[in-house]
Amino acid sequence: MQEIKKYIISLKAVLLFSVLAFSVQAHAQGISVNAQMDSTLIFIGGQIDLKLEVSQPEGVQVNFPVFADTIVAGVEIVNQTGVDTLVKNNQQVLLQQTFRITSFDSGLYYIPPIEFELAAGEAKEIAKTQPMSLNVVNPFESVDPEKGVMDIKMPVNTPFHFSEIINYIYMFLIGGVIVVGLVFLILYLTKKKTPLDYISRPKPKLPSHVIALEHLDKVKEEKLWQRGMVKEYYSEVTEAIRIYIEDRFNIPAMEQTTDEIIEAFKYIQVGDKNGLQKLHQILSTADFVKFAKMEPSYEENEQCLVNAYAFVNNTKITVEVIEEESTEKVLFQVDKEIELTKGPSKSE
Repeated sequence: MQEIKKYIISLKAVLLFSVLAFSVQAHAQGISVNAQMDSTLIFIGGQIDLKLEVSQPEGVQVNFPVFADTIVAGVEIVNQTGVDTLVKNNQQVLLQQTFRITSFDSGLYYIPPIEFELAAGEAKEIAKTQPMSLNVVNPFESVDPEKGVMDIKMPVNTPFHFSEIINYIYMFLIGGVIVVGLVFLILYLTKKKTPLDYISRPKPKLPSHVIALEHLDKVKEEKLWQRGMVKEYYSEVTEAIRIYIEDRFNIPAMEQTTDEIIEAFKYIQVGDKNGLQKLHQILSTADFVKFAKMEPSYEENEQCLVNAYAFVNNTKITVEVIEEESTEKVLFQVDKEIELTKGPSKSE
């Protein structure tokens, strides 16, 4: 009876082992392992990558090999990555791990098959990669002992060619044009002056009589008093006359009263005897309109503008250019009708 029991127990163990082995083999049928190096030849101190890959179906546990500091004696591990998992088609899983390796001794190194442990339940199996070899070369071992190690050659002195920098010149010019264009665009959009405005010549100032006559023409066209704006009409006329006096005679007419302006003209001779009288009439009538609310007649309104035109035309400075013997002479003279001098005349 005991022999029968031992036989039955042995039979159960064989059946259990067969089932486990069959299970592991069934899983192992879809498993492949691979190890590959970037190169099989390096110089001393050079570094290459050793990549381990496992392709397996889902549900199988694969244990990657654990290395300390070396793959084999003489082949050292610089660093290593973790195990990356990628899902492939047909429910396959790809596992990857990379080792950066190097060697500081020359020679041919044999790397035996790398083992992976496969587990399905309690059953385990070992999968191995193909063996590899790594040749580490010392570049100085091939040096001729009679010549020794040769010195590093100096750089070859080649002639300079303009074509070597032409591309940089083009880039610089194009960049400069773009920058200048952006500056002008920004200044234009912000309505500021461009750099050309600062280097261009300033426009010549118009003569004082031209400015005054243009002002009076504008007042005439606006027809202010005809539209009932009498006060505004006299204000515009007197403003044109006062600005003209300041620029023409250097009298601060904009800040002075009518009496002060007439007093200042005592030392300035005006050719037209009625010129000063016409000026007084313009200023005094404007004062009455603005401060005493006087309502002048139609003739007074018309005469005010006529007197203003006459005062400016009779006191303006004209410029005559005379060419004589290819030499230009610029003479400033007063109209023949008016003799204008500052201060009393002195006999020569």
